[in-house]
Amino acid sequence: MIIWIIAGLTVLTFLSIFLIGNKVVRYTLGGVFALLTIIAIVLLSANMNSHVGMEKTSTTTTKQVYTVTPAQSPIKAVAVKKIGSNNYVLIYKNSESDAKASPHFAPDTSNIVETTKTTSNYEKINIENAQIKTVTTNWTYKSDLWKNLFRHKNEDNTVSIKHTLQVPENWQVMEK
Repeated sequence: MIIWIIAGLTVLTFLSIFLIGNKVVRYTLGGVFALLTIIAIVLLSANMNSHVGMEKTSTTTTKQVYTVTPAQSPIKAVAVKKIGSNNYVLIYKNSESDAKASPHFAPDTSNIVETTKTTSNYEKINIENAQIKTVTTNWTYKSDLWKNLFRHKNEDNTVSIKHTLQVPENWQVMEK
């Protein structure tokens, strides 16, 4: 909407400068509309550069995951494969009844932008059951006014998605 406001103020600036005959009214309205146009452009630039009108919000979700070993096995384990400097493909079962473990968070080479926003890691901590903790950080608008001014069609305000496989200390982590 800010683009339409800038366009409208620009048109009003030119119309007031070129079509109004009275000098005082012409310069007053032309100056006011020009100043409002500059303010709108500065707001748009500030939003694009510094996210004016927005704030970072994080959402945390957890989901229980299951061992890659068979149910009758006394050893509980997950598998990880390091990719890059500090990112992992995590291998575990989504439900206890799954016959086979599956890899999760492998890089999607067809969507590099989303892949660079996503990281996955693991940690051994003092918990009862293994779980995957996902923290999603997004830019959100502070109010409906800011949202209506700056929102663009199909915009993606995701900053990062961090997946952490939290494994009980008595589980094994098999690195490939």
